[in-house]
Amino acid sequence: MSILHSILHRLNSSCSRQATVSVNKLSSSAFDFFTTSSRKTFCRRMSDHLDRTAHNFRQPGISNATVTELKEVSPSVKYLTLKVANPNFHFKAGQWVDFFISGVRIVGGYSMCTSPKLLRTDSQLGLVIKYSEYAPAFWVHTKCKVGDVVGVRVGGDQINYDPTPGDPSWDVLLLAGGIGINPMYSILQQVRDLHQERMNDPMAYKPGKVELLYSASSMKELIFKESIEAIASGAEDINCHFFVTKEKITPSTHISDKRIDSEAIATAIQRLDKENLRCFICGPPPMIADMETHLEECGIRQDQIHCEKWW
Repeated sequence: MSILHSILHRLNSSCSRQATVSVNKLSSSAFDFFTTSSRKTFCRRMSDHLDRTAHNFRQPGISNATVTELKEVSPSVKYLTLKVANPNFHFKAGQWVDFFISGVRIVGGYSMCTSPKLLRTDSQLGLVIKYSEYAPAFWVHTKCKVGDVVGVRVGGDQINYDPTPGDPSWDVLLLAGGIGINPMYSILQQVRDLHQERMNDPMAYKPGKVELLYSASSMKELIFKESIEAIASGAEDINCHFFVTKEKITPSTHISDKRIDSEAIATAIQRLDKENLRCFICGPPPMIADMETHLEECGIRQDQIHCEKWW
């Protein structure tokens, strides 16, 4: 048994719940993440994001990723661009990554906000991370710099959008609250990319209609607003509506000064095929609960509703 296998075996024997790790595919940086951590540290990691998502699907192995860009997209949010070294690394729109930082005991979990196409063409992915004192987020906002190397591992089986040419042209309802826009924006870009592919190949998958309802506390916190509007304006089958909850604004045809409510959801569903519909929700737990209730009141089946509940 190798030293690395021996260390991981001892760690796995000491914690009651473990995330799946492929020791054969661990990079040298990933080796450092584990070998420099004690059993106690590993268990603390597991009691946080890894513990809450232990039941979720994960790809095997941890891949190195280099920070190539770091920018502020709102007063409380930073956009992190990562270049992934592993050519076999891949994800579906809507999925997330375990985020490993050397020297930080807690493992973060963040949804991709970019399309899979960007990874395929440029080996890059984007993460949008809101400021907090949660150790991984705090590191991104206070210590992270271009050139830093982190570890990433793809996970998630509730929110993912990866249709193939033989699949039905599902209509999609996207419901996002705050930083929960990340996976929804990834899906929206995937729909845009699929439309573009179909223009070049009539046999490619045909996306259905898409409705995006996106809520944030203020106009400045509606990250990606302009990009979302640009995508929607370029496709007649994509519609978006924004909601601002804690700032006084002048409502317009596509911006409301309230939370996403049952009326807004019912209006969006009227433009979609109710029987051929997939609904994706991401946001704070109270918001997710409210959205599920509103959808059920509109007659949407539970099997049509997909959301992550590990916030």
